[in-house]
Amino acid sequence: MVLGIQDTTELNYSGLRETDGLGSIAGRKTARGIEVHSALAVSEEGEVFGLLAQRLWNRPPEEFGQSTPLSCRGMPIEEKESYKWLETMDSAGAVFPEGIKLVHVCDREGDIYELFCKAERDGALYLCRNSFDRKIKDEIGLKKLADRIISHPEGGRITIRVSRDSHTKRVARDAEIAIKYGKCNIAKPHQLRNNGELPEYIEIHFVSAEEIDPPDGQDKLLWNLITNVPTESFEDAITRIQWYTQRWKIELFHRTLKDGCKVEELQPETAAKLMKLVVIYSIIALQIMLLTYIARTRSDESCEIFFTEDEWRILYKVANKTKKLPEKPPTIQEAVTMIAKLGGFLGRKSDGSPGVTVVWRGLTNFYTILDAVPYF
Repeated sequence: MVLGIQDTTELNYSGLRETDGLGSIAGRKTARGIEVHSALAVSEEGEVFGLLAQRLWNRPPEEFGQSTPLSCRGMPIEEKESYKWLETMDSAGAVFPEGIKLVHVCDREGDIYELFCKAERDGALYLCRNSFDRKIKDEIGLKKLADRIISHPEGGRITIRVSRDSHTKRVARDAEIAIKYGKCNIAKPHQLRNNGELPEYIEIHFVSAEEIDPPDGQDKLLWNLITNVPTESFEDAITRIQWYTQRWKIELFHRTLKDGCKVEELQPETAAKLMKLVVIYSIIALQIMLLTYIARTRSDESCEIFFTEDEWRILYKVANKTKKLPEKPPTIQEAVTMIAKLGGFLGRKSDGSPGVTVVWRGLTNFYTILDAVPYF
């Protein structure tokens, strides 16, 4: 089982006044850049395997402000920007090896009826955070998905540790979470009533995770997930929640791309060249994420799972300012720490494990050294 995590980010190049072909971003007429929608292949435990699909485009500045959510409701999905979710489902599935199940994981923007229908038609699997309070077909007379979830009995409770978040002023705490799970039939949205190719109802499984008695002044945690993966037990529901927690890996990918690889500092003369560079840097960002992850989860393994013999020998000599080599290769954790120190990581006990930014800087410096080795 592999998770195909989809999401979109904007790259801001408002300062590049002479770069041709940039589009409007961030809902501001003066902001210019490109849109990037990617799908990462991630294990259930969180290891990033690679990039399944990526789409880059721009929104023409002259169209800024012309389209509103109301005006595009009747448009075919193929003409909407949200079609990127369906396209990526196709692209990711096309390159995926047989014999392994792929679950497409989407945030609330991916709560699209056409996507769910396509998954059913193509035999694809999905897990999506619910955004719309959809109409349902229910035996007990309920008309909305939210009412169905609220009225459903609890399947059990778990306690999780919630980390501190300075941006939302969220405090670190242990949170008691009530879990509900079940299934129902959601109805075709009214704006799609004339689309005869879509079924009137499709069956979905839902999983709800809601915090009980959050502290005063704190928003309670609430996730409502919908999926076509059978979820028949409390253990199944917990697994679906664990899958969705891996969605933050694509946020980390975007942060690595921007803060680590500094793609928003590129200065090509055209958007077309810029997009090619972003693809290249995306592959580099994934290498950095993978290296950082392996150093933390498989810390005692030999660094030769990532570095060649010549590479780790040069790294050891440069990082330790010595000509003497150890009898056996360093561990991957030791090698990544050496890389990070080349990027400015101090390695004090209070510093914890190296992050993606210092690993990126260190790798940049290390590859510069490797390029120079043949000349000495």
